[in-house]
Amino acid sequence: MTETVTQTVTQTLAIVTLTFREALRRRLIAAFAVITVGLVGISAWGFERLSHNSHLTSGEVQVSMPQSLILFMFMFSFVVALSASTMSSPAISAEVESGVLQAVVARPLRRSQVLLGKWLGLAAVLALYAAVVCALEFAVVYWVSGFVPPDPVAVGAYLFAEGMVLLTLALLLSTRLSTLATGVVAVALFGAAWLAGVVGALGAGFDISALRQVGSVARYVLPTDGLWHGAIYYLEPSSFVSHRLAQSVDVKGNPFFASAPPTWAYLVWAGVWLVVALAAALVSFDRREL
Repeated sequence: MTETVTQTVTQTLAIVTLTFREALRRRLIAAFAVITVGLVGISAWGFERLSHNSHLTSGEVQVSMPQSLILFMFMFSFVVALSASTMSSPAISAEVESGVLQAVVARPLRRSQVLLGKWLGLAAVLALYAAVVCALEFAVVYWVSGFVPPDPVAVGAYLFAEGMVLLTLALLLSTRLSTLATGVVAVALFGAAWLAGVVGALGAGFDISALRQVGSVARYVLPTDGLWHGAIYYLEPSSFVSHRLAQSVDVKGNPFFASAPPTWAYLVWAGVWLVVALAAALVSFDRREL
C-alpha cells in the first residue's frame, strides 16, 4: 500500500515537473514577460511624473497614488488571468488532439495523475509569475515615488487566487472543448464576471437593487471579481479609504474601490469553488474518450 502511494506521488510530481518546464520553455511566457516589462516601464514613468508634479498639492498626490496603482494593477490582474487561461487551455485538449495523451495514459499512469500534475505545474508557474509581477511593480513604484501599498503580499496572494480560478476553469473546459474554444470561453467568462461587478457597482451607486443583485450573484458564480476586490482593498492606505468613505456617492458607484476585504465566508466559498471545479475536471477527463 505504501509503495503504491509513493509511486503515485512520484509519478504525479514527474508530471508537475514536466508541465512546469514545458510552460517556462514556451514562447508565450516570454511574450507575457515582455508585456509585463513594458507595463512596468510605463508605470515607472507615470508615477515619477505624478509624484513630482508641481501642480498638485501633497494631499492630492496622496489620494492619486493608490488610485493610479489600482488602475495599473488592474491591467496586471488581466495579464495574470490571461496567462492562466492561455497556459491551461491547451493542457488537455491539445494533447488529446495530437495523440500524445494516448501514449501517456497507456503507461501505468492514471488520468487523475496527469490532470493533477498539470494543474499543480501550471499553478507553480502562475505563482512565480504573480510574485515577480507584484514585486517588480511595487519595487519600481517605490523607487520612483516612495509609495508602497499597505500589504503587498496580500495583493499578490489575491492576484494569484484570481488567476487560479481562471486556470482551473480553463482546465475544466479543456477536457471537453478545443484549445481555441477553451481560451475564448474562459476569457469571455472572466470579462463577463468583471462587467457584472461593474453593473453591481452602478446598481449600488444608483440604488437599483436588480443591478446590485447581478454583481452579487456573479461574484459567487465565478469569484474572480470578488478576489480582485480583495487585491484592491490591500492596495489602499487607511487614509485613502477614509477619504473615499467620506465621499459616499463616489464610493457606491466606483468599481475600483473596496471599503472592506472579502469576508472569510466568501474566501471559504472561493476555496470550495476551486475544489469543485477541479473535481469536475477530473471526472470530465476520466470519462472522455481519447
